[in-house]
Amino acid sequence: MKTASLLFATMLACGAAWPAWAQESQSDLAASGHDFALKVCAACHVVAADQVSPPILKPPAPSFLALVRHRDVSEASLRKLLSAPHGNLGRSAKMPNPQLAEFQIDKVVAYLLSLKTGKGSSK
Repeated sequence: MKTASLLFATMLACGAAWPAWAQESQSDLAASGHDFALKVCAACHVVAADQVSPPILKPPAPSFLALVRHRDVSEASLRKLLSAPHGNLGRSAKMPNPQLAEFQIDKVVAYLLSLKTGKGSSK
């Protein structure tokens, strides 16, 4: 009986710690997404307030803040956007597929969602 009680208490403790661990992990993922976006996306988009150089694309693509302000933006819509050609570079040209790996998409999506919720740091 003691073993069962100890096992139950351990499971409760682990379950209680899960939300804090998941939140910290999401925060780390968003921070990695911020850094990645500054290196990869900043040539076309304003990705953060701490972006050193303006985008070289003239006119620039929508800023990350402008992108996440749309009502219909969700994790699924952002994943779809980052997995295929998107945006208009001119009257009819689309941006080529950014060809991001799944782990890179995870980072950028976490960063964008953090901006949407206001919990993100544009540093």
